[in-house]
Amino acid sequence: MDIDSILVPERTICSLRASSKKRAFELAAKHINRSVPHLETGDVYRGLIEREKLGSTAVGDGIAIPHCRLEGCDSITGSLFVLEDPIDFLAHDDEPVSIMFVLLVPASETTEHLATLGMLAERFQIEGYRKDLIAAKDNAELYKRALSATTPAIKSLSK
Repeated sequence: MDIDSILVPERTICSLRASSKKRAFELAAKHINRSVPHLETGDVYRGLIEREKLGSTAVGDGIAIPHCRLEGCDSITGSLFVLEDPIDFLAHDDEPVSIMFVLLVPASETTEHLATLGMLAERFQIEGYRKDLIAAKDNAELYKRALSATTPAIKSLSK
């Protein structure tokens, strides 16, 4: 699995303006609902909040991968957001989050869910990739950069 199988341009937002983690989840849920109308905004928001209560989804280096399983979600769905201003996610490295990748998976899915989280975590470990995403000027450029495999480390991940 690669990022292009779960991310589409409509769910790639370059400059999300949110003042808190809860507000970021609320706005993310609204954006997701616009492109996947059967995923209700309230259900997505509640799912993300409930998962976050179990522990921070921040993985360090300014990255968070909030994720949850949802009834009614029929395929793994990703959404990428670069935050206008970093937000505290209680990350283990105390770095505020600048990049948030929301991952929604079918309620019964386990194996693909974990594999997708692993793929995203590997990708976001690459400093050049993170910097490329943050440097994007608009949604279209962010989407292209998210899918790009220009760095050697990303190329090796897609093999």
